[in-house]
Amino acid sequence: MYSDRSRVSATIHQADLDQSILEQIDDHYDLLVLDWGLETRDPRGVLDTFQQRAPDTQVLVLADDVPTDDPVDRGADELLVTPVSDERLQSTIERLLLQQAYEEAMNEFFRLSTERALLESELQSGLDVADRYEAVVRDLSEYRRRTAAIRDELSNEEFDQALRQLLE
Repeated sequence: MYSDRSRVSATIHQADLDQSILEQIDDHYDLLVLDWGLETRDPRGVLDTFQQRAPDTQVLVLADDVPTDDPVDRGADELLVTPVSDERLQSTIERLLLQQAYEEAMNEFFRLSTERALLESELQSGLDVADRYEAVVRDLSEYRRRTAAIRDELSNEEFDQALRQLLE
């Protein structure tokens, strides 16, 4: 998925329904688009298994109608009722991927902030960690820029959703 209007680029893999879904699930996917009307596989089982094996993967469910067993209640990040326009599908996918990128960048920013604080106390204690401290400060600056750039790509509503997801 990439067009001149797109805010993100993505590589798309389609599941092979002639193979076990379990063998195709791993944690390197950023987004799962799941057809809630799958007949050859139980979409509920696919969602549950994906959440167990790839908990950081965003899940977008497409359904013909609002299901009685709401996929969002089961852990999906978004539900779109079909038919859906190409523009809406693309903007939803972009938002989910940007939210995930923001969450990952913020998690690394927080990790680096914690490491910097520890290294500062070690420096004050006389330990020789100056090189590591400088590297962490550089990385921290890079993640500050990265999170700001992602934030600029999100609307206020999308940013609020990203923050809610980050706090979960």
